[in-house]
Amino acid sequence: MDWRIKASLQKILSISRIGDKLNHIPATLHKNYHHNVVKYQFHECIRKFSYTQIDTNQKCKALEIGTGYSMISPVILYLLGFDKIITVDIDGDVSFKTFEKQVKFLNDKNSIDQISDHGSYPKEVVQEKLNTIVNCKSLDEVLEFCNIKYIAPYTLSDIENEESNFDYIYSQVVFEHIPPEFLVALFKKFKIWLKEGSYTVHTINFIDHYTNPGIFEDKKISEFNFLRFSDRYWKFWSGNSIAYTNRLSYLYYEELFESNALDIIDFIGENYRPTKVLDITQIHNDVIKKYRSKPDLNELTRYQRGTFIVKR
Repeated sequence: MDWRIKASLQKILSISRIGDKLNHIPATLHKNYHHNVVKYQFHECIRKFSYTQIDTNQKCKALEIGTGYSMISPVILYLLGFDKIITVDIDGDVSFKTFEKQVKFLNDKNSIDQISDHGSYPKEVVQEKLNTIVNCKSLDEVLEFCNIKYIAPYTLSDIENEESNFDYIYSQVVFEHIPPEFLVALFKKFKIWLKEGSYTVHTINFIDHYTNPGIFEDKKISEFNFLRFSDRYWKFWSGNSIAYTNRLSYLYYEELFESNALDIIDFIGENYRPTKVLDITQIHNDVIKKYRSKPDLNELTRYQRGTFIVKR
């Protein structure tokens, strides 16, 4: 299906206050949706935390950028031993009904063993805490018990009003949806918010989301198809709250970390799906000029996804 069909539907949905929720409904129709969400969130949360050397036996605070529709990752951080977790998003999409359906999949021996192995609590304490969470009667009760602060919508000032020193800041496939000007402001805050010796870990998806699997997937285009267009053309089709992606590669984020004196410990680039090569001569100049220095165009299509492990 041509990507412009999905783009048109998302433009229409974005007009509505509940457009984002309506756009999300098709994904929830899969019978294993909630199980898959927990499996994915658990894997990514543990994976990213394992790249750090944070000792949660000491008082530690974490910030998640981009809560999404699930509160599973902040709960895992609590079970790992973080004393306070702030999670923020532009929309308040988390519901207790969804949380109830998801948290039960966290309550299994393998998950508890891994959390205990990586965190500061013995298995029996993790189980006890998880039992309490599973039996909570409201989302507010969950947040209070885990000392999680959920801010949605949020501003940078909202975060600072709640907390301004973090041991760990992370995100999962969120940065590609943030405009460059806000990324610049956010990274400047990272430099201020992160304690000396603390970590920030982020997984970023660099591909055109109209190639994502589903009934609206455009199988004819390259996963870097969106690099072909001017800013004006791309904004017309995808410059809305549902469909927005900034079209930036790993090079842009490298520049941001380095310009804010944040030490990139590692970058793990991935290509997780078959590639349809995009001729680099098709990359529009509006994309190229987003970088401080002219990039190697081959690098703009080198990775489909990547994880930055960064230390203050």
